[in-house]
Amino acid sequence: MSKNSIMPQRPLRILLLQTSTGAEVERNLAAIERRLRRAPACDLIALPEVFAIRGNDADYRAAAERLPGAITKRLMALAARRRVWILAGSVIERCRKKIYNTSVLINRQGQIAARYRKIHLFEANLDNGQVVREGDIYAAGDKPVMAEIEGWSCGLAICYDLRFPELFRHYSKRGAMLFFVPSNFTQKTGKDHWETLVRARAIENQAFVVAPNQCGANPRTGIASHGHSLVAGPWGDVLAAAGDKETILTVTLQPEELRRTRARIPVLHHRRLG
Repeated sequence: MSKNSIMPQRPLRILLLQTSTGAEVERNLAAIERRLRRAPACDLIALPEVFAIRGNDADYRAAAERLPGAITKRLMALAARRRVWILAGSVIERCRKKIYNTSVLINRQGQIAARYRKIHLFEANLDNGQVVREGDIYAAGDKPVMAEIEGWSCGLAICYDLRFPELFRHYSKRGAMLFFVPSNFTQKTGKDHWETLVRARAIENQAFVVAPNQCGANPRTGIASHGHSLVAGPWGDVLAAAGDKETILTVTLQPEELRRTRARIPVLHHRRLG
């Protein structure tokens, strides 16, 4: 554990929005804004991966924007209007001749506080013969990114990153107490691995994990997402969990849970490798 870690002084109230995103950007963003109008007050709104558009590679290329672009600016305005942090789970970022799957953190003033380009790109051979290969469209990011939210030191990740504990260990060694993992986890892999991986990253780093996920099927590819958005505490307990439909979860992260867990088993002080 970083010797410079300072425990947050106040709770952090987070709202997770589980979406079943389609292929039309305007319809998706309007639906998110409509749902948030009825949502309770919070410190931070967490959106899943590809919250603004879920389609095929051609759809993603067409929607790619330089940051901040139209999609990002719309969320920046929403953050400033509501005086709330927003984790834009991922937008399709165009930079020079490359396209990245990028998570954007926006502060209460509507300014971009951090951006993280997905490092590990998903690839899978599905049982029905379909091949999913993000490397066909995206370039991989190469830098872990941390941010501070209301005194909470956070590490940013996206979906498939969840399978690579070394990224979370990197953040933990630098004092992270909270990980964000916005996702579009598939139904099959999600059924078998989603909760286990989220809770494992929490347990081994004694940190909170906030993981908003997509649900429903991609209208272009037919690939179903798992849903079951999840928040795990530093002991590995499930603090909030969704089903397989669109929904809103709210959870309040308590600093005392961090202190209690890390005092009970001081595992972060016992690390010898890595």
